[in-house]
Amino acid sequence: MYADAVARITESIFPIFFAPPEDLLIGMGVSGTGFFVDDGGLFITAAHVMASAPTGATMYYYGKVPDDVCQPAVEIERVATDPARDLYLGRIPRCYLEPVELLSQPVRPGDSVCLSGYPMAVLASNPHGGVVGNIRRYWQPTFVIDATQAVINNRTYDGYIVQHTCLRGMSGGPVFDMQARVRGMAVATLTRTIPEPGGTPTIVSNGIVIDVEHILRFIEAAT
Repeated sequence: MYADAVARITESIFPIFFAPPEDLLIGMGVSGTGFFVDDGGLFITAAHVMASAPTGATMYYYGKVPDDVCQPAVEIERVATDPARDLYLGRIPRCYLEPVELLSQPVRPGDSVCLSGYPMAVLASNPHGGVVGNIRRYWQPTFVIDATQAVINNRTYDGYIVQHTCLRGMSGGPVFDMQARVRGMAVATLTRTIPEPGGTPTIVSNGIVIDVEHILRFIEAAT
């Protein structure tokens, strides 16, 4: 159902790596996902993805991982940030991928969309400066539940919630339809607890997606 769309989105998404200072006893890692929005290396991700790395860490782009690795790695250039809306615009000066198609038409409850990103990455650097480990794309078809405006960790999210959760590492990943048109960006998970009298409470977790309209406004204002 999503095979053709996945093949197209694969050409535009990438994991965002961080490499801490050498004096920290912490290995390099993947903090989230980014995707390209123009044909000159401009990309977007969630602001918390870029802020979640250890203090002093440098953020890198290694290309279309795991298919093709860009060597040497490219240090990510900041263009604009809106921490309150959890949006980050960056640029990759070389080895960048194809841009996605952004569709600002609102989604409707019941629409089918697919989450994407790089959760559960396991990696380390080798003595020759390369990267070893297991880094795989993850795809999660889901359904739009309803529009939402949620405030989590002092960040305001305008968009909608979906049936499945946004796994750690998928923040900043594009949410797309079966035509590979991007309908938003996954950023967080909204968790609610429903009390059950005399029983175990029910915990409901839904992924939060920033809609394309807000993403386009941010890009326009920044560029």
